[in-house]
Amino acid sequence: MSLVETLELLSKARQYVEQGEQCVLHQHEIIGRLERRGRDSLEAILLLETLEDMQDAYVAHRDSLERIVLTLVKPE
Repeated sequence: MSLVETLELLSKARQYVEQGEQCVLHQHEIIGRLERRGRDSLEAILLLETLEDMQDAYVAHRDSLERIVLTLVKPE
């Protein structure tokens, strides 16, 4: 994979991480609202766990691409 291709993927990965952070924060807000209203929040919590797992994968992929870019820019 070329440096340009990797940088393009890295840019997209950073966007996914940012969007994922927003989704996780929003889900926390939803859970808070449900709990303040005395509603069952189990489904919302389960969705939050899924979102957090996805976010972990997005972050790991971004970090991997960053390491590849460093290797391409400054080979050992």
